[in-house]
Amino acid sequence: MKYRNFLAGLLITIPLLAYLLLPIYNKKTPILLGLPFFYFYQIVWLIISAIFFYIAAILIDLKG
Repeated sequence: MKYRNFLAGLLITIPLLAYLLLPIYNKKTPILLGLPFFYFYQIVWLIISAIFFYIAAILIDLKG
């Protein structure tokens, strides 16, 4: 039980840290798929965050 809660907390924390590392992705170049890197990075992490939050919700909701 505690292991699942820890893992869920970790899955929620990883995207938060990725968004807080602004100096790493605060760039206009390179341009990927027609978007500056700043926007591309945020879009990719939005998708990854949704997946991580879904997995965390499943882990927290499991009985037992």
